[in-house]
Amino acid sequence: MPSDLCSMLFSTRTARPADAEALSDIASQTFALASPADSSAKALAAYIRGHLQPEHFCLHLISRAKQLRVLEHDGVVVGYTLIDKAAQALGIEAADGLPELSRCYVLPEHHGQGAAQRLLEDTLAQVGGAIRLTVNEHNSRAIRFYQRNGFRQVGEAIFVCGPERHRDWVMVRACATAEPEAADD
Repeated sequence: MPSDLCSMLFSTRTARPADAEALSDIASQTFALASPADSSAKALAAYIRGHLQPEHFCLHLISRAKQLRVLEHDGVVVGYTLIDKAAQALGIEAADGLPELSRCYVLPEHHGQGAAQRLLEDTLAQVGGAIRLTVNEHNSRAIRFYQRNGFRQVGEAIFVCGPERHRDWVMVRACATAEPEAADD
C-alpha cells in the first residue's frame, strides 16, 4: 500500500488514560499471535491476566520510563507500541542500556495494510536513537518485518510465560533514522 494512502487510513498519537481498555483488548487479541504456536492456552491466559489488563496500561501511562503510542483507524485504536526507556539488562552488551520496544501489536484485520509499518516508523521517530526488542524465535513474520526496518539479531533471551520458557531473539536497530529495507513479501 502506498505510504501516502496508509497515512490517510492510519494515524498515531501518544496514548491517553482513556485508551487503557482498548489497549488491553488489543493485547488480549494479539498476544497469542506473537507467542509460539504450541503455547498452552492456560499460560497465555495467565500472562494476559497478570500483565495486559487496563490497570497495567494505566501504570505504564504514569511511568516516566514507559512510552505508549497508539495506532488509530477511523478514530478507533487498532494497535499500539510500548517503549521501556529503563529496560532490564539482558547480559548482552549490544542491547543493554538501550530503550526497548517491548510491544508492537496491531489487530489482525489490519495486518498487511501498512498499519504496523506506520506505527513502527512513528514510534522509532520518537526514540531518535538505537533501540532493542525481543521477538519469539518462531515468529518469522515479525522477524522479517523487524529486519526490513533495520533490526539485527545480537543475542537470545528467555521469555517466561507462566510455567513455559520461550526463546526470543534480541534484536537491535543501531539508529532509528536508518531507512527501512524494501519489502520482500
